[in-house]
Amino acid sequence: MKKFITRAFFLFVLTCCLLPCLAAQQLPKPSGFVNDFAKVMKAQDTKAVESLAAAVKEKTGAELTLVTVESYAPYASIDEFSLALAEAWGVGERNKDNGVLLVLAMSEREVKIEAGYGLEGAIPDSVAGRILDTAVIPAFRQGDFSGGLREGCRAIAAYVAKEKGLDLKELDLPNTMTRDSGSDSLASIIIPIIIVIFIYLIILRHSILWRGLRSEGSVFRSGGFGSGSSFGRSGGSSFRGFGGGSFGGGGASRRF
Repeated sequence: MKKFITRAFFLFVLTCCLLPCLAAQQLPKPSGFVNDFAKVMKAQDTKAVESLAAAVKEKTGAELTLVTVESYAPYASIDEFSLALAEAWGVGERNKDNGVLLVLAMSEREVKIEAGYGLEGAIPDSVAGRILDTAVIPAFRQGDFSGGLREGCRAIAAYVAKEKGLDLKELDLPNTMTRDSGSDSLASIIIPIIIVIFIYLIILRHSILWRGLRSEGSVFRSGGFGSGSSFGRSGGSSFRGFGGGSFGGGGASRRF
């Protein structure tokens, strides 16, 4: 019995050690910028993405790779699979981490943009999600997987090109695909501040009118809106937490 327990424990430990290796062995080998293992891409779209990825690589150094698979099993999620694939393939330049993958898993009906840290400025998580929501998922819901992936790659390339200061016409990419995420972040900061200030002014006005009714002329004797100086100080401190959310470059995933 002792020997049986010892052998069973040894086999358990050995299996745990070998599982990552076995999973890694099941990763497909890259065949180019477009790796359509699920066979969903049309020939013209494959050619268009290959040409686009080659141009992005030549002009920016960034490596854009498209991958479709029937399933991401035995990995637990598309996040684990895409990360393992990116690391195993070594997508992006060494020490620059400027690779990005667009990964589709057909059986699980999930899609993921996996962005390297070197593209954190070009494709933060919010932008990756926006690309999927606006360029990829709508086409998927129409059954056009090839077109959705093509447009997703074009949107990714547009953001990379814009961050590198390239003329988008060089890559035949429309400016409308690169709505400035910085302006979105600025709007998300300014709008709440304006609303809070507006509410504060209304409250302040009613407070002053109330004090005026209780003590006629006291507002003017005390310097009118002299309390505005404290408003400025408290307002500034209360808004320090707005804006500036960090984006780690991990990307985003969606179900469809």
